[in-house]
Amino acid sequence: MEFSFGQLLDVGRTGQLNQFRFQNYAVGQSVGAYSFLPFGFGGAMATLQGDNLDATLQFGNTEITRNFVVEALDNTYVAKVTTVLWNSSTYAVERTLYEYFGACSAGGWDETKIQLKLNSVLDAVQANVPGRRLAKQQVGNIPFTSQVRV
Repeated sequence: MEFSFGQLLDVGRTGQLNQFRFQNYAVGQSVGAYSFLPFGFGGAMATLQGDNLDATLQFGNTEITRNFVVEALDNTYVAKVTTVLWNSSTYAVERTLYEYFGACSAGGWDETKIQLKLNSVLDAVQANVPGRRLAKQQVGNIPFTSQVRV
């Protein structure tokens, strides 16, 4: 049995995650709203405590990708990487295996490659990304005092 893995990459400012959309498996083709961009993704693992570790996106070193990485870092873009199983004859996504959300936090390059580090957005206290407000529809009645009696 043959499995075909690939990644979908959604990148943009907080609240505009679909500003840039790329896929890395259908070479030279667009799949839905995702254009082809050769990139690698790695390092996303969950610890035994359940928290995500930092991940890395890796691109070929070109002027276009350097400019994109600088823009992503300057504007604190947020990224979602979705690892999928896809059909090698139709390029259709058959199943989502994993989703990783991260804030673009650091980058660097050498002669051949560019790396973009993604910090886990689950650590929103330390990274201050993304801001989230709780609403009554999400959690029910929210107490407005510290004197809550059970």
